[in-house]
This record gives sequence, C-alpha cells and structure tokens, in this order.
Amino acid sequence: MALEIDRRYETKFSVLHLNWHEIEHVIKSHPAMFHEIYFKRNVNNIYFDTSDLTSYIDNVEGERDRKKVRIRWYGDLFGKAKNPTLEIKYKTGLLGWKEKHKLKDFNLNIDENFEFKKIFDCLIESKSFDLLKLDLQFLTPTLLNRYERTYYLSSDKKYRVTLDNQMEFYSINPIKDYFKTFSDEEKRVVELKYDQHHADGAKDITKHFPFRVTKNSKYVIGVERIKNWK
Repeated sequence: MALEIDRRYETKFSVLHLNWHEIEHVIKSHPAMFHEIYFKRNVNNIYFDTSDLTSYIDNVEGERDRKKVRIRWYGDLFGKAKNPTLEIKYKTGLLGWKEKHKLKDFNLNIDENFEFKKIFDCLIESKSFDLLKLDLQFLTPTLLNRYERTYYLSSDKKYRVTLDNQMEFYSINPIKDYFKTFSDEEKRVVELKYDQHHADGAKDITKHFPFRVTKNSKYVIGVERIKNWK
C-alpha cells in the first residue's frame, strides 16, 4: 500500500564556502533554536528518467507540475540495499508530496557484474503498485547519488532543517551494466521543510539564514555534473 505524506514546502540553500561545522553553527544559532534529531545517516538514491531526461528538463525549466522517481535506502551504498523504497515525488509550484512503495532488498555492486535488470525485477515483482498506472514503464536508471544527512528541528517543532554533506554522484550506463563515472561534490545543501499550514512563519525562518536560495535539486546537480564529464 502506498504511503503519501502531508504536502509540504521545501526551501533549498546552496552553501559553497562554509564547512560542515560552520554550517551547523549557523543552524544551531538560529533564533528558532534548531536542535539535532535522529542520527546522522547516509542517504542513497537511484534516480529514474526518460531517455530524453524529461524530469531533469522539467525541473530546469521550472515547470509548475513535475514528477521525480527514485529508489531510496539508507546505510551502505554498495552491497545489500536494505529496506529500499520506491519514491515518486510530485510537485505543484512550491508545494510537494511523496508516494512511497516498499521494495525487496537487492544487491548493488560497482563492478561489471551488476545487472540493472535486477532493479526492474524488484519493481515488477512488487505487489503494491502497477508500473503502468504510475507511468513508470518507460523510465531508465540515470543517476546514483549518496550523501550524509543531518536532521534538525525547531523548538516549536514546526520547521525541520536537513544538512547534506559529502555528496557523491555516479553516472549510470544501463546498456553496458556498470557505473560510468564517479565524482566528489564539495557543495553542501541545506533544506528548510515545513507543512503548508506553517507557511506564514517561513519567511522569518529563512531571513536568518545567510545562504543563497536555490531551486536546483540534487538530481539536477548530478545530471549537470555528468554532462560536464562527457
């Protein structure tokens, strides 16, 4: 059964000239009194797109209604992907929400023995959704990425901030079944997330961050990195 979370807004900030400790100091010094929650963990994603990169183009061109498809899991990147989830992320304007479907564990290797067919088998074998109804049958894996994420929550529990660090991007070649290129990305991304009924107070939160607001997603960053490698 799919799980759709509440619709929420996300404001993204691109940070280039501060290290992780400096950014954390800014977050924890905020008047909203953000404090760390959960445990810092590694987030892994396999992104899917059409052959002509429709999802990427829609994002870059600022289409109001767009969709992004990925498989996400936490922990180790290579080896067994445990408790992976198919996530379909919808966005209308600045408002977004996710549809989630649990998948079976699968193995992910960086050598030439890796078969992308196994990922599609994982999708096809799932009983919780229909590829045709979700319009996923023509998508192919285009990008693998990984980053370390730290979570913070405001004292009133209305606003959450995530800090993504140590981003890595792997270009995928689904025809020859191997990861084509590897890159380390020095950029760090801060995201402010809040439910739509807390939108009125978001400006007061944002104005105290000395970061530049950006619309680019990590998928866009990764695809543009791939273009530069070719």
